[in-house]
Amino acid sequence: MALKKVKRPVLNGPNEDNNEVLEQEQVETKEVIENGKEEHSMTHLNTGSSSNLNVESESFLNNNIQKSPAMERVFTFGDDFVSMKRIAKIAEGIYDFRIDEINVKENVETHYGTKDQYVITFSLGNQSTKEITTLTLPYNISSNQQSALMEFLGAFKEVFRGQRITMGYLVGMVGQARIYHVISEAGNVFEKIEILDVEKSNN
Repeated sequence: MALKKVKRPVLNGPNEDNNEVLEQEQVETKEVIENGKEEHSMTHLNTGSSSNLNVESESFLNNNIQKSPAMERVFTFGDDFVSMKRIAKIAEGIYDFRIDEINVKENVETHYGTKDQYVITFSLGNQSTKEITTLTLPYNISSNQQSALMEFLGAFKEVFRGQRITMGYLVGMVGQARIYHVISEAGNVFEKIEILDVEKSNN
């Protein structure tokens, strides 16, 4: 069965997350359809019954669609736009963390004007499910002691006390962190991280 190309409505407003969600939904839909097709051909060869197969395939597709978190997304229809709120991809809670990568993004438009940012990628381990999730967070480069960057770096002062380091020294650091959610004025939900405990990596 060939997949039909469906023209999706253009979503106005900022959000590269919309593109990520649409791409993810397209991939998941394709996988479900391909799995359904594969299940269909295997059942047909084994039983020779096509009537039961159609019911099973339809049930399989419906079950997968109903279980998908994407079905809980809320769309708002205005006079001349459609919008979708961002939802958090990682649940609140305590995680083991590792800093995998730190990059710099320059000249980013923010609420505080044009800023350079450190973009930090964390691996988060859920102790109960043993799943590993990746979280990437931007930090405006600022020497203000109340800035998010300085508060984040404050968690590492016991490890690096008396030393002078660059951001690259944080790559490989491990410890424990709390993930919590913040909601923007527009109703979008974002993850934030609070470093609770830090130890030196063996690397």
